[in-house]
Amino acid sequence: MSPKYTIIIPVYNGMPYLKACIESVLNSKFTNFELIVSNDHSTDGGDEYLSGIRHPRIKYIKPSSRLSMAEHWDWALSESTGEWIMFLGQDDGVQSYFFELAELLTIEAKKLNLKLINSRRAYYFWPGCEFKYGDIRVSYSAQNKMSIKSCFYSSLRALTDMSYHELPQMYTNSLFHRDLLDRAKLLQGGKVFTCHPQDANLAALATSLESHYLRCEIPLGWVGSSPKSAGLAISSVENSQAGVGAEIKSLRNEYIEKISSSKLKYNKLAGDFSLNLGSIYYWQALLETPALRHSHFNYLIKNKVFIIFLLSVAWVKESRSAQIRKKDAFTSLLAINNIPILIFYFSYFLVGFIALTQWILMLLFIRIPRRLLKCIKDNEVVYFVPSSDSGLAMSSASLTIDRNVRLAFKGLFIQ
Repeated sequence: MSPKYTIIIPVYNGMPYLKACIESVLNSKFTNFELIVSNDHSTDGGDEYLSGIRHPRIKYIKPSSRLSMAEHWDWALSESTGEWIMFLGQDDGVQSYFFELAELLTIEAKKLNLKLINSRRAYYFWPGCEFKYGDIRVSYSAQNKMSIKSCFYSSLRALTDMSYHELPQMYTNSLFHRDLLDRAKLLQGGKVFTCHPQDANLAALATSLESHYLRCEIPLGWVGSSPKSAGLAISSVENSQAGVGAEIKSLRNEYIEKISSSKLKYNKLAGDFSLNLGSIYYWQALLETPALRHSHFNYLIKNKVFIIFLLSVAWVKESRSAQIRKKDAFTSLLAINNIPILIFYFSYFLVGFIALTQWILMLLFIRIPRRLLKCIKDNEVVYFVPSSDSGLAMSSASLTIDRNVRLAFKGLFIQ
């Protein structure tokens, strides 16, 4: 009989964090799951450690050759058998109440005939990330409520004013039903993954195939950041602190080299992968998954006026220092899409003016009053720990949060 849940941990040289990640899943009395750990030829002792684990619900696998990250995820996914599936990064983890909350959410999703579950994110910053994220070890907040979100509206927001990481991604804070993946394979010639980065690919798949998803404001897991995080490496071209900089630069170069030699695509219209623009990552994932959507939407995202607007919004959201650093790569992106500089900057300044006006109006008339009312009305759990508390383990933070959440919400009874 197939398990209800499959959790997949793709591994590559993540030994300093891997044990905590695996233990966060196994430290539960719940048994109806499989944990797949796939090791992409690690050279840091990972194979010896994983080969020595004996647990009835762990399945340890290794691809025959080195793979890019998206290819590795795709290969590991092919080994899964669960009804609901989620990936965990090697420096991530699940909350101690994960399975209890997942049971409540999957029951509700079944009632509503929804195939996607998404939750708020919680963050754990491993030592070595201070140069990027500052004085913070743990950042967690939760509210005892859930809602049904529109995939189409959320997708549009991910192209403009919202990070695509807030979309369902089958990663750390999201569960996908197997039926959804089977539909994607049927429409894409047997493939689930078609492009890089893999999280944007999964977000595009989710919002293209489903009309709605279930959103929970209690985090399912920890999004970890460490010197081994690909996302940290790509976004940290500069600012690397002594002793960590060389490692991060090496990881970044290796990650981009794997993408360039991968069988999976990164659409050429998106320019240089190292531009690290979230809305562009998501846009090119939409471009690489046309079989999942109606032709009208595919026409829209290829339209020149839309592309000018998209790039203007993406550039407005960048800081001045980032714009200076990325200027050459972004100018190349405009050239690839045949966008005249003068037309782009007219759009850029127009979008910037509208964004500034909107921000001022919201600050004065909407955001402050709503935030004050929200603090009074909603019972919210907030947990923050500075990085100076270097001894705080992920498991200890989870247990503390578990107690606080149950006290505040009188259990895990989602409203």
